[in-house]
Order: sequence, then structure tokens, then C-alpha cells
Amino acid sequence: MNKILIIKHGSLGDIVSATSVLKDIRDHFSKAEIVILTTEQFHGFLLDSFLTDNVLIDDRKGIKYTLKLITMIVKSKFDLIIDLQNSMRTKIYGMLFRLLTNASLNGTHLFSTIRYRYDINKMPSVIDGLSNQVEMLGIKCRRKPYLDWLNNNKTKINQIVEKKFIIINPGCSKKSIQKKWPAENYLEICKYLNNINILPVLIGTKDDEKEIEKISNQSSNVLNLCNKSPLPVIYEIAQKAIGTISNDTGPAHLIAATGCKIHLILSSFSNIDTVIPRGQNVTFTQKQNINNITANEIIDQVSRIFRL
Repeated sequence: MNKILIIKHGSLGDIVSATSVLKDIRDHFSKAEIVILTTEQFHGFLLDSFLTDNVLIDDRKGIKYTLKLITMIVKSKFDLIIDLQNSMRTKIYGMLFRLLTNASLNGTHLFSTIRYRYDINKMPSVIDGLSNQVEMLGIKCRRKPYLDWLNNNKTKINQIVEKKFIIINPGCSKKSIQKKWPAENYLEICKYLNNINILPVLIGTKDDEKEIEKISNQSSNVLNLCNKSPLPVIYEIAQKAIGTISNDTGPAHLIAATGCKIHLILSSFSNIDTVIPRGQNVTFTQKQNINNITANEIIDQVSRIFRL
């Protein structure tokens, strides 16, 4: 096997989950040239992981853009194409690759030459599903995200050295507003942590500024890392934290992969069997309407789980 194309779009949580099988593929085909087709958002992340030799960008901009991309892939003459996205879009890609290339196709869609089938009434978790698919190629899968390379980060957060702290992750994708717990509740948790001399460390991106400012402006002592918490920093501090309290969002998958205790606050829009991170360090509180979960409920839960 000389040239392999792996297709993986999706969210941060999807990409973190996929690193498990990306590592397996890289180890099994150690001498092959591996290329990942993904979105611009994850270009740097995947190159830094050394799990791929190159990254192709697919920002799904329309028919003309897509045909140009497909043409380039066809001309590259890959021996194996692994579809880890398994979406309707990549099903169309698979049909075109089946018609226009001699590559073997591994995926769940009907155009796959090495097809993984699963029971739609008993869906596997994301990592188990990807691992089951890839094991059809004769690869032994580790079934755990591979993120150790993030420890190469040189950024140090001096404000938390020798301090007891808990990560607070109140952000959420704009597309998943139903998964967002009110900032006022996170504020109550921060006040509780202040009272027991534990530092709340707020993480998030520009999209989360409004919620995080509301929390930090009304808390007596927090470390606000909004826009200062790229993925390597989150990975670093998660390994030192007492625990994390989070919405169902991408960084939660990254944090869970470190072994840090994490308590997730979930609505019915989060599928606990397939999507949320799994492990003995992962716990959650879930109600149909996330707004019906009170701050006191979460304080009681994390006090017990984190042994505060």
C-alpha cells in the first residue's frame, strides 16, 4: 500500500475521536504516504499530529469546487481511500471514486469495496464505529484518542502553578444552542469554588466571549483564558486540573482524553450512547431541557465526584 487517502470532516469532537484510528492506520501502514481530506479548521491540528504526510482542504463550497477537488484526488492515484466521515456527501465521493479510480474503498456506504455494516437500531459509539470499520483492513485498533503529541506545546500558564483549579468550559457551537447551559449557572459554580479556595479556569473562543465575560466580571477570583486557550493549552492544563465542568462541546472530548475527571451538563440533544466521550473519568447530568438543571445539582454532583 503506497498511497492512502483518509476522509474526515466534522467537528472538533469528531476529529479528536478519529485520532484513535488515525494512529492505528499510521502505525499499520508506516511506509505509506497518508493524506487526510478535511476542512481548513483542522489543517494545522492534523499536520502537527504527524499522523499524516499531507492535508487536503475540502471546505464544501459547491459543485465547481468539489469537481476540481475530485479531479485532483483521481489524478493522485491513491491505492486505498478510507471514508471516516460516512456522510451523504462522501457517499457521492465514493460513487465517483468507484467509477474513476482503482482504489479500494473502506466505508459504510454502498459503494465501498470493504464495507462496514452496523445495526442502525444499536448504533456503536463514534470511536467503536470507526475502529470496527478500520479493523476490516486487518488493523488492530487501540480505541482511544491519540493526543500525546500535544504535550510538545511550549506555552506555560504560570497563573495555575501550584494552585488547585477546576476548568470551566461554558461555550458551545452556535449550531447547538440547545446544548448550552446558562452562564448564570456557571457563575454560581465559580462562586462556590472561590469559597472553597479552588480557582475556576475559564476556557473558550471568541464565540464564547459574552458568556465568559459575564462569569468573570461577577466572580471574585477566576483565571479567564478565553481566546488564550488553544488546544495544546487545554490539553496541558487538563492534565493538572482537579476536574472539568463542561457543556457537550469539542474541547470536552480533548479534556476527557487526558484522563481528567469531567462532568458534562447535557440536554436530550446529546446522545450519551454514541456521541459524548466515554471513560471512567466521564460523568454527566442530563435532562430533556438543559435549563432545568440547577447550579446546586451540579455543585452536589461535582463535590462528590471530584472529592472537593
